[in-house]
Amino acid sequence: MGNRKKIKLNVRFSNGQVICAKSPNQCKGCKEECDRMDFYYDPYKHSDIIECFKNSERRR
Repeated sequence: MGNRKKIKLNVRFSNGQVICAKSPNQCKGCKEECDRMDFYYDPYKHSDIIECFKNSERRR
């Protein structure tokens, strides 16, 4: 992991729940105003994801 990635999303909330979350370039038809937010995440390597699935299959 190590290198955090940043993603920008337009997010719409209603009663404390996320109703819609889209990339700004795909959010064009909305009539309501969305909150523009930056999110940061740590991407997983493909090998780490495969290992996780292997471990979950072993538990079954």
